[in-house]
Amino acid sequence: MPPITAPRGMVATPHPLATAAGVEALRAGGTAVDAAVAAAALLAVGYCNACGLGGDAFALVWDPGERRLHGFNGSGRSPAGLSIDAVRDRGHATMPQRGPLTIDVPGAVDAWDQLLRRFGRRSLADAVLPAAATADDGYALTGINVRAIRSALPTFDADARAVFEVAGDPGERFRQPLLAATLRTIAEGGRDAYYEGPIGAEIARAVQAAGGMLSAEDLATHRGDWVEPISTVYRDTEVATIPPNSQGITTLLALNVLSTLDWPMGEPMGATRIHAQVEALKVAWSERDRCVADPARGLADPAQLLSAEHARWLASRLDPHRSQTFAPTNPPGGGTVYLCAADADGMLVSLIESNYMGFGSGIMGGSTGIMLQNRGAYFSLDPSHPNALAPGARTLHTLMPGMLLREGMAEVAFGAMGGDGQPQTMVQLVTGLLDDGLDPQAVIDRPRWVAQATAPGEPLGPLAIESDGVDDATVEALRALGHEVELVEPRTPLMGWAQMIRRRANGSYEGGADPRADSEVGAV
Repeated sequence: MPPITAPRGMVATPHPLATAAGVEALRAGGTAVDAAVAAAALLAVGYCNACGLGGDAFALVWDPGERRLHGFNGSGRSPAGLSIDAVRDRGHATMPQRGPLTIDVPGAVDAWDQLLRRFGRRSLADAVLPAAATADDGYALTGINVRAIRSALPTFDADARAVFEVAGDPGERFRQPLLAATLRTIAEGGRDAYYEGPIGAEIARAVQAAGGMLSAEDLATHRGDWVEPISTVYRDTEVATIPPNSQGITTLLALNVLSTLDWPMGEPMGATRIHAQVEALKVAWSERDRCVADPARGLADPAQLLSAEHARWLASRLDPHRSQTFAPTNPPGGGTVYLCAADADGMLVSLIESNYMGFGSGIMGGSTGIMLQNRGAYFSLDPSHPNALAPGARTLHTLMPGMLLREGMAEVAFGAMGGDGQPQTMVQLVTGLLDDGLDPQAVIDRPRWVAQATAPGEPLGPLAIESDGVDDATVEALRALGHEVELVEPRTPLMGWAQMIRRRANGSYEGGADPRADSEVGAV
């Protein structure tokens, strides 16, 4: 389908209600940040299966007044009382994947507040009250909602089951009155009602009652950070993202390797190009697992990792005629939403949020109605691992918003959900735009592939390719190169949900939204 265009502003999200909330914020005089936060708050209700008030958030903001790109790291830290020994003493040889010990401090609400204070014209209450009304009145469940709820129910604690076991079939209305009340408390008391007030106290009580370590003090001391974005140049265009602990550098490394290779790349979705991209991502992925962790550990130096010399060394490890074996050392998983927004002044926002594995830990924050993330599941109990668990640490984080800049000006806000698939999708989006000249909707619509992680220390699983993207000859060529190929249904959520907004030379916008979700672009 052709891209949606807009003269003054645009919002692209994976859910129509969230897009509408963002558009309404723009129409009320808000900035792109006001629109993004309003959309994110609505997604915390309508796509609570992937994000929410119990998760984290990262953002890139292009400020047209300063002509500068800003980054925000809204990831929370592990509880101060949680250590490798504490987890092992509870009978775990490896970090559990769900449950109370996987709950880190949620960073999303603080991120919303800080983004609005710096770049918004409207209040946090303006952003969250429409979401509260939707949670109270109910909304029509989509197929994605229903499948996620039914799949996750066995992992839920009693409070969460009581809320979600009444969810019906697609099209039926679903209400979340507890979450609505919490959103109204935030509207009245601001972020402090969450981190230092009754919401945080109830979250801490519920987590500790379930056997977790998160405390009211952990919540009260949380604050996200403004950070300097990192970037590389691909085809004369600057590609920017968030520095570690985000995995965003993985995409930049892969693009550097692709720029260095002198292999013939061939046609889009052809065997030679897919092979080159997959192999470049493998060595980039291995660098991520080697050194991307809590930035306080000083393991990842973006300047060194993104140098031309390092790209040449990584490229030298690849074979144009044979697939390399790669075994990730971090666990697979993901459950994320990505959205972007733009306003009439030229501000662009790239925002991504997550509870990690869908509904996260399976633990609800008591009477708050908030599902709490399980981002701590990404830690390792091996003290020599780069991402080893420690008290008050930030884990390696899959969330990675993206921005393209040309001649020093932001041009494209883009990103996708998908855990370990995010850097793979981002590479395909960037090359589709810059190598193939596709517009935002066309590059999102195009069939995609993803190399699937299975378990830490295990080789990658099959290279999954949407079946409408390749012919038999391409599949056989990839297999001859050593790739295990699995054809999957077109437009599967396995490929992530991407959204994109591009600013055109005349100041108007064009956007794309992913048909693999319930996505929608809204224009102003």
